[in-house]
Amino acid sequence: MAYDSLLLDHDGVIVTLGDETALVDAARTSLLDAGIDDPPADAVDTLSLAVADDELRAVSERYGLDPERLWRYRDDRVDEALRAETTAGRKAPYDDVDALADLDAPTGIVSNNQTRIVEFVLDHYDLAHHFGTVRARSPTRESLTRKKPRPTFLEEAMADLSVSNPLYVGDSESDVVAGQRAGLDVAFLRRDHNADRSLAVDPTYEVGGLDDVAALVDGDGR
Repeated sequence: MAYDSLLLDHDGVIVTLGDETALVDAARTSLLDAGIDDPPADAVDTLSLAVADDELRAVSERYGLDPERLWRYRDDRVDEALRAETTAGRKAPYDDVDALADLDAPTGIVSNNQTRIVEFVLDHYDLAHHFGTVRARSPTRESLTRKKPRPTFLEEAMADLSVSNPLYVGDSESDVVAGQRAGLDVAFLRRDHNADRSLAVDPTYEVGGLDDVAALVDGDGR
């Protein structure tokens, strides 16, 4: 087998992204929690998705907020929102996730989402048994310094599984960069939400589904 294991991003790879409006509403509510009446649209947008620490700091400084407290409000509200999206069936597994069922290789999840959200989604859809480890964020400001494109979560997942040559599968440019920084081959998975996305970096593969990924790990596609 060409690869001794498989690591996958979660949102947009294993399960659908859900309704982005839910994340916008969660960001708005977190600013209300922090004491900002009528939160400005730019601050809401900043806290909605893919937040960097410098962006959090800028919003906090602009409105005189403690960044650690604001971030905890934000992550708590996002947790509530994505649990609701999951139980309503709007955040659900892709049809091809069954392709992972017959793999013998150790498999793990590496996500910039919160660990508690990833684990809730996997448990809700009875998928947790497929994965030997989940490496993702804690609901803290410090966790922002560990996000992809840094390779930290990938390296930790490899240590958890005691593997050295996984294939990593992601749906964003930061996934590709993180995998390359970890010295891994990366499969960029195109789904409806990223079908036309251009990349400034070259993944090892571009694939159209998890069946293609399974073939690569089994050695049939390399």
